[in-house]
Amino acid sequence: MRLTKTFLAVSAAFCSTIVLAYTPGIYTASVAGQNGPVAVEVQTSADKILSVKVSDQKETQNIGTHAVEQLPAKIVEAQSADVPAVSGASVTSKAIKTAVQECLDKASGKKTAASPLKDGTYEVKAYGNNGWLNVKVVIKDHKISEIQTPGQRETKFLGDTAIREIGKDIIDYQTLNVDNIAGATVTSTALKTAVGEAIEKAGGNIANFQKPVPQKIKKIDGVQKQEVDLVVVGAGGAGLSAAVTAKDLGAKNVLIVEKMPVVGGNTLRCASAFNAADPERQKALPMTDTLKDAVVKAINEKPANEEHKKLMADVKAKYEAYLKSGSKTLFDCPEWHALQTYNGGDKVGHIPLIRTYANNVLDTLHWMQSKGSPVMDRVSQGAGALWQRTHQLDAPAGLGLVDPLYQDAVKQGVNFKLGTRVTDLVLDKSGKVIGITAEDKVGNKYQILSKNGVILATGGYSQNKEMRQKSAPHLTPDMVSTNQPGATGDGITIATRHGADTTGMNYVQVYPLATPGTGTLQGRARKMSGLDDVIDVNKNGERFVKEDARRDEFVAAIKKQPGAVCYDINDSSIVKPLNSFNEDVETLVQIGRIYKADTLADLAKQLGMPADKLEATVAEFNKMVEAKNDPKFGRKLFDRQIVKAPFYATPRAPSIHHTMGGLEITPKAQVVDKNGKIIPGLYAAGEVTGGIHGSNRLGGNATADVLTFGRIAAKSALGKN
Repeated sequence: MRLTKTFLAVSAAFCSTIVLAYTPGIYTASVAGQNGPVAVEVQTSADKILSVKVSDQKETQNIGTHAVEQLPAKIVEAQSADVPAVSGASVTSKAIKTAVQECLDKASGKKTAASPLKDGTYEVKAYGNNGWLNVKVVIKDHKISEIQTPGQRETKFLGDTAIREIGKDIIDYQTLNVDNIAGATVTSTALKTAVGEAIEKAGGNIANFQKPVPQKIKKIDGVQKQEVDLVVVGAGGAGLSAAVTAKDLGAKNVLIVEKMPVVGGNTLRCASAFNAADPERQKALPMTDTLKDAVVKAINEKPANEEHKKLMADVKAKYEAYLKSGSKTLFDCPEWHALQTYNGGDKVGHIPLIRTYANNVLDTLHWMQSKGSPVMDRVSQGAGALWQRTHQLDAPAGLGLVDPLYQDAVKQGVNFKLGTRVTDLVLDKSGKVIGITAEDKVGNKYQILSKNGVILATGGYSQNKEMRQKSAPHLTPDMVSTNQPGATGDGITIATRHGADTTGMNYVQVYPLATPGTGTLQGRARKMSGLDDVIDVNKNGERFVKEDARRDEFVAAIKKQPGAVCYDINDSSIVKPLNSFNEDVETLVQIGRIYKADTLADLAKQLGMPADKLEATVAEFNKMVEAKNDPKFGRKLFDRQIVKAPFYATPRAPSIHHTMGGLEITPKAQVVDKNGKIIPGLYAAGEVTGGIHGSNRLGGNATADVLTFGRIAAKSALGKN
């Protein structure tokens, strides 16, 4: 009895000293994540974290969302925000943990000290899209007054837009809680990460730099109306080509409406491979017996139909004339380009469209040069191109195509309405398309009428997982894509609503040689997009496919290899300090995206493959180059041997790349309905269309197609062809 009383007295004394951990309630906080603000709700009892919920976020699907899905439960289990980050989602993880900690501080009565920033210049770096982003943050009067990025090489129209817009918002509002620029998330995140580190260096707490940026677009009631001569939907290669052509032809009021906040579309992200039969540049290339055999085989097979028969006959006539001339240089002509495009697409493409494309593409190339595109003289064969007619531009990625067109468009007075999504077409009583309706991100509505109809240049649907899986069920939602995030098939959805027909929607191409994990085209050692001087090996150091194979054949072969990856192997003769995407090759080596060694044996060691196998594979290839013959896989493409140290290896894996299906069009780019009748006033160009590439697009045909049919669409809309 005496023990019980003593115990109760001690217990009462102890309990009287307990301080509750939290004030029970629900607390909220928002912290900058990968793509924008990450908002959390934390519910506490007096002594526990009861629940953690991410209430709002824009994080990348299957990357940042892994942290969104996993971290809340881990924090509750650990009863602490100090838990390990989710692998591959470090930025999102940090945002969630920081926001949760802010909520816990509120619940426990702690106030975040608003320490003034120490004046000075703070230098930080973070890896961006094309290399290290060196950031200088100037603190003056205890505020962020200037953000500099000296020597940055981020992609024009994407990364540089992110640096400019996000930097301005950080300074204006003294916050890191700024939305990323859609399509430039890597650069956006790198800049915000660097500025955050600079704030901490200056003695600040990033929790004090999380207030939201106010909405900049004013909400207006009703529908804003406008009339133009021509409206183009989409500011990628096809849209820019159409708008500039319309201006060249005398159209006065041309408007491009683009849902993304930047111009360029997929064309800006491409490797600038451009196929065209070009006698002047191709005269430097030899015509081997192997190449002759390829032509002979193609012109003597059994035709699939009368159009195919006629195309074969046209090629045969050109080839016989070539042989009669005694020429030793590479044979090529628009008809041969068209036949290879048709055959390479499994003979399901539409030959009238293909002929129109092949007959006009060299003129498009010359037109692009007249606008300022820096076309290189060397012609190669891009991955899956099937022939040495692939041109490349001396500019990063697709900038050499987009920038000249954009600058010309601005010079000629083309108007742009960015960040505005087209929602529907406007038709008159007769069924003619006379305009569009659209909406911006705050819900403002627009009706734009067009005297000369509407050109749809909205791109494909690689980023629309529901649409692509419905069309091609084998493309699972987890598969990555090379495409920009706006490639969601909007133009197809809108046009089919009004009876437009589609063709080949089940034909979706997977690119064989993308960056593993991210699916992007960047990250390679070689400067040229062609595979003339490159071999691809598996983890055993062995070739497993002919490198000049069709893309679908190449992809199928990679998927059979260990880990479903391969390695581009090349020597230093085709490596420049900056690759074709403006990335610093040495930096890519330092961060482990490219492997480099002075000997093949050392390269193999870095890759974890048998040195003797890789050495033997390269030696075998070098003999093939001498003999211009590949007895193992039948490769036809040979140029230089792999002999000059240092040697490079680039990991590569398949990524969804191009949707060959889309709207049915005529050779004049007119959209047709399900009865085969032309929908008056509606035109389409680029990846929104189908029928040109069949079931498999030849590498280097896309850029050439979108620019060529963009021009054709504008001419048709203005009655000039």
